[in-house]
Amino acid sequence: MTSFKDLDAFQACHQLTLAAHRIGMKIGEHDKHLASRLQASAVVAASRIARGAGSRSNRVFSGCVDRTACALAEFAAYLDLARDLDFLPADDHHELEALGGRALFYVSKLRVSLEPPTSTDTSPNG
Repeated sequence: MTSFKDLDAFQACHQLTLAAHRIGMKIGEHDKHLASRLQASAVVAASRIARGAGSRSNRVFSGCVDRTACALAEFAAYLDLARDLDFLPADDHHELEALGGRALFYVSKLRVSLEPPTSTDTSPNG
């Protein structure tokens, strides 16, 4: 069983969660529901990695990592909405967008590492 705290994907998602909660308070001044959804999607991204790492099944872990990518996409949609509604200064938007991109990069790397190896040998004796 992998310790989730050792995974780059978890660490990146955790940093995103911390920033989302700090910056989300500014969004909450305009729209508490949007701020809550933004923060929750970041928390879900990190917690899915922890859940998957705690599993003894690579299939379950892979599914959790897929759901992490979904949560990060949801986060990006909420972030863009906050920007489009002018609820967020440009520098805060840029910070969260960069952290979200970093998290997605490491989640993608983790996803690839969990894929079962593919056989390139197509011979009948192979």
